[in-house]
Amino acid sequence: MAHEDDLDVQISELKKKLLQLEAQQEDARKEKIAEVVASIRAQINEFGLKPADLFPEARWVQVSRARPLKKDRPPKYRNEQGEVWSGGPGRKPRWVREVEARGEDINKYLIV
Repeated sequence: MAHEDDLDVQISELKKKLLQLEAQQEDARKEKIAEVVASIRAQINEFGLKPADLFPEARWVQVSRARPLKKDRPPKYRNEQGEVWSGGPGRKPRWVREVEARGEDINKYLIV
């Protein structure tokens, strides 16, 4: 029985050591990748390379980063205080939520 306990302890210690070594290996791998990426970026900047220079066979599409313009919708509902709502997507204004909370029909406020 003592021999089996010793083996269990040894196995446990070896598994622990294996996990430590795997973690060290992963850390070294990440460090090497960071070095390689930094080197590649430096060379890209040095020579002014563009994606098409590196990957000529790829089809590149210019992507606009500008947000599309918000389309204003004409007001569809108006309350007694003159507050309006278009009825479009998005969060409803507080006054509309209050009307609904009171159980009123929003169509009562429809602009004709």
